[in-house]
Amino acid sequence: MSNKNKVKINRVFQLVFSATLAITLLSGVTSILLASQQELTEPQQRILENCIATWQTGCGAIFGLLGSKGTDLLESNKNERN
Repeated sequence: MSNKNKVKINRVFQLVFSATLAITLLSGVTSILLASQQELTEPQQRILENCIATWQTGCGAIFGLLGSKGTDLLESNKNERN
């Protein structure tokens, strides 16, 4: 792959992606740990539900962020051909 085909990833994207990934992984691990408990108290149940929702939202956000970079790559290849 030559330098022409590389997509430039700026610092803001890296920061947003890293924060999204960290929060998503943290909520996923917390969900797994809480789900492995025998019985949950009411507050633990609410935390589990919030962590599951955060995990699902985070996964969608990660795929969206990666998809936006895929679009940039396709556009750079299209411009290169012209």
